Amino acid sequence: MSIRPSAPPIRRLSPRDIPVNWLDAFQRRQDVDLVYRAGADGRQCVAEPFIDDWSPAERRELTRELARIAADGAVLALDMDGGLAGFAAIDPQALGPDGGYRQLKELQVDRRWRGRGLGRALLAAAAAAGRALGADALYISSHSAVETVDFYEACGCAPARWLYAPQLALEPFDCQLELALSAQTVDFT
Repeated sequence: MSIRPSAPPIRRLSPRDIPVNWLDAFQRRQDVDLVYRAGADGRQCVAEPFIDDWSPAERRELTRELARIAADGAVLALDMDGGLAGFAAIDPQALGPDGGYRQLKELQVDRRWRGRGLGRALLAAAAAAGRALGADALYISSHSAVETVDFYEACGCAPARWLYAPQLALEPFDCQLELALSAQTVDFT
């Protein structure tokens, strides 16, 4: 008999819980080698090495955006060993033809904590928060790095049936996905 470790504590933040320096120590860096790109035969894996990270100005802009989202949407944080290990954000704006989508604006795990199931725990918490905000599905504009898209697909995300034009214009290389939300608790273990 195996004993499943308890899920890490995830807390919902208010705008005042997100100071302008909240992300200063967060290690976002992602070394990308392979990405997905649209091709004549559908999605193709191509080599396009680069490093994805946030500048100090981008960190400040993101904290302002997260504080805005926390007012009416959901910003979820996961702390480990006294520091921020990961976070997720669900925008409160109803999207889609019937208003059933809410956008997963962020799902980030600090590089020091990746590979330990924290992303899955955050996505499950984000799914629950999305349901609480009235969503039938989360709209996810995923970074095109192969490991990022593969993570979302392993968690049950599928190609988006509806595309959010402003997001496509903002991030034309992202993979547009969705996660259907059911009345049951989402468990990605």
